[in-house]
Amino acid sequence: PGFVITIEPGIYFVPQLMDLWRSQNHCADFLDFDALDQWRDFGGIRNEEDFLITSDGARRLGKAKPLTIDEVEALRS
Repeated sequence: PGFVITIEPGIYFVPQLMDLWRSQNHCADFLDFDALDQWRDFGGIRNEEDFLITSDGARRLGKAKPLTIDEVEALRS
């Protein structure tokens, strides 16, 4: 109890790395390079959330983040 942990999953699309992996057939069993091409210019995104560990579980610190498309769009408008 009393510790704070950060969970920050992210995904990043790096065109140079995508090209290299495609040319080397790297991870071809797991990646659909043609499908990935639509994300070349996206860059990436990371979601960071902090949690306080308590004696009976965990509590998210800060405000809840939007999760659905509608929630994100409402925040942007």
